[in-house]
Formats: sequence, structure tokens, C-alpha cells
Amino acid sequence: MKRFNVDLAFNKLDMNIEGLEMEGKTVICLAVDSIPRLLISLEEMHVAKPEAKALVAYLTEKLKLKVGMITGDNKHSALKVASHLNIPIEFVTYRAYPNEKKKVVMKY
Repeated sequence: MKRFNVDLAFNKLDMNIEGLEMEGKTVICLAVDSIPRLLISLEEMHVAKPEAKALVAYLTEKLKLKVGMITGDNKHSALKVASHLNIPIEFVTYRAYPNEKKKVVMKY
């Protein structure tokens, strides 16, 4: 398997990346000459800013708005935050780069 031109031929390595992402962590792979040498996993101490949950509740309950989320994070990290904020899964866009984010915003 290849990601970003890095050879991830080792099943254990790919399984480690997927496992860490499923835990909602962001994974960084350091490669030298396209060979993985180091994995770093990052996890926020807080799922979201404390006021974010209250804001989403206010927008959905008081103003009757639909709230969505667009992020560059992996699927599992995005769904973890969305769940914490009570944002429906169908309104979550993940692994989105700036151009895709713009398209999603324009769609709505």
C-alpha cells in the first residue's frame, strides 16, 4: 500500500496506522527515501473547545439550524468530535482539503 508516495508494504505498519486512526488519533509517518522510519500519533486532550458544544446546542435547539462539520482530520477523529458535539454523521465531511471545503460550503 502507498500513501503520499511512502511504501507501506508492511501489513503491521498499515494495521498500526489504521488502529491509531480508529482511536481518533492523527498519525504522522516519517519516511526516509520512501521507507517509513517513525510513526507519531497525536491526540487532543480536549475533544473540542468547551463552548463548542453549547454553541452547537444553541444553533440546533434554539435557532433550529442544521449544523455540519468540515475537517481535514481522518474519519474516526472527525466522527469522535461530531459525536461529542451532537452533529449528525451525515453532516460531517472529513479528510477535506481547502478546495473540497470550499465545494462543500458552496453546496450548502
